[in-house]
Amino acid sequence: MLSRIFQISESPVKQDDYISISDFIDHWFIGYAAEFVSDDNDRDEDIRDFCGGLKKTATARFNKKDSAVSFKVLPGGKESYFTEKYESFVVARDKTMGMNLPEFASGHKFAEQMRIMCNAFCLDFDAYVWTDDYGIIPLDEFIRDAEIGTRYYIGGVLDYHC
Repeated sequence: MLSRIFQISESPVKQDDYISISDFIDHWFIGYAAEFVSDDNDRDEDIRDFCGGLKKTATARFNKKDSAVSFKVLPGGKESYFTEKYESFVVARDKTMGMNLPEFASGHKFAEQMRIMCNAFCLDFDAYVWTDDYGIIPLDEFIRDAEIGTRYYIGGVLDYHC
């Protein structure tokens, strides 16, 4: 499965400073979430998809000036972004709360519900964000930590295969 790594910064990123595959040589991300990282992608198309996903959930408002694309997380945007994930989490949580000891001891049903809850909280094999402060983190983690109203700029975009 292919996904993306989006470089996000609080200041505009010059093209010469975009993340590149050389940033991932001997990086822990290779082997954990990714088999490999590639720059064989269409940055504009990837950014359109990224923007479309966050617009669809009313998470962020975007601005494009020349090749610089920026966005701000909107008030209520985090809640909007996580609504469906929270609903999945609650369903799985309720199923685990109703388990009896034999179901818990067998582990199969419990493990499946825990996987659903963990993925609802933070999907580790989806889009990632590269920031100067944190390095590479899942998009879900970035959204949780993003400051409402702060302008964020998108720099480089890479593919990764998981």
